[in-house]
Amino acid sequence: MAYQWLTGATLAAALGGLACSPALNWREVRLEALSALLPCKPDRAVRTVQLADQALEMGMAGCEAQGALFAISHVRVANQEAVEPTLQAWRVSALQRTQLVAANAAAPGPSTLPDRSGKGSGAILETQGQQPDGSPVHAQLTWLVVGQDIFHAAVYAPYLTAEMTEPFFSELRAP
Repeated sequence: MAYQWLTGATLAAALGGLACSPALNWREVRLEALSALLPCKPDRAVRTVQLADQALEMGMAGCEAQGALFAISHVRVANQEAVEPTLQAWRVSALQRTQLVAANAAAPGPSTLPDRSGKGSGAILETQGQQPDGSPVHAQLTWLVVGQDIFHAAVYAPYLTAEMTEPFFSELRAP
């Protein structure tokens, strides 16, 4: 009898645990050559954008969790000479869209993705601004360049915590 009760209690506890899933349920997501962790199942989209006088196809994956928007995006430019102007135009566009002002005055150069040893640079732009409805928004943004591919990773929320941003930015990887 005691064994049946233990089994039933264990099963009830396990099922109860499933009902209380964590707000940030991290999972690996790929976007072209970029591997990232997102805290929720992403929606995906592709659209044509205008950056640095070029019409580019932008792939995106993103989701919302714990009041924050987590997003990764990708464009591929035609040649190496187009990387820097496209990167600069993308930065300006991203900041203007939500009236963001950089908290760290100098815009960092592009980050480099960690190599197989896990080493890379992590230049993250911290910003604050407002949503179209006037509500405050804080963001952390980075751009990554791999050859002719440019990736953008961002988290937007009324407030940000290390629990939200650290796993997202520290786990960006390229194969």
